[in-house]
Amino acid sequence: NIIQLAVFGTDEVTKMAKVEIQFSANNLVVTSVDIRGVEPVDQRTRDSLQKSVTLAIEITTQSQEAGARREAERIEQEAKGKLEMQRIMDEAQAEKARKELLSLQAESSAIESTGQAKAEAISRSEA
Repeated sequence: NIIQLAVFGTDEVTKMAKVEIQFSANNLVVTSVDIRGVEPVDQRTRDSLQKSVTLAIEITTQSQEAGARREAERIEQEAKGKLEMQRIMDEAQAEKARKELLSLQAESSAIESTGQAKAEAISRSEA
């Protein structure tokens, strides 16, 4: 709107921005203006604008890096949790197997004791 006002001017009657400009020398009518670029004239303003753009890019990059870091840490923690869960399950299974082994060893020992006692009893009765 500012550029349209600068190019076309204002209507003296309505004090509103004109929507076209006509050149009487060749009857050329301009109805719109395209902006190819805007560049500050003042070097300090240009430098400040460049610094602001660079800073905005750095902030965006840092934000994306922080997000990626958080996601990687989350995935790592999840993997550690699964690994710990598997370790606990393996230990429980090993403990169950040890319990079964001890039970079988006790049963075997009892059978062996019973067999030995029986053998001694038979040998005493024969004697």
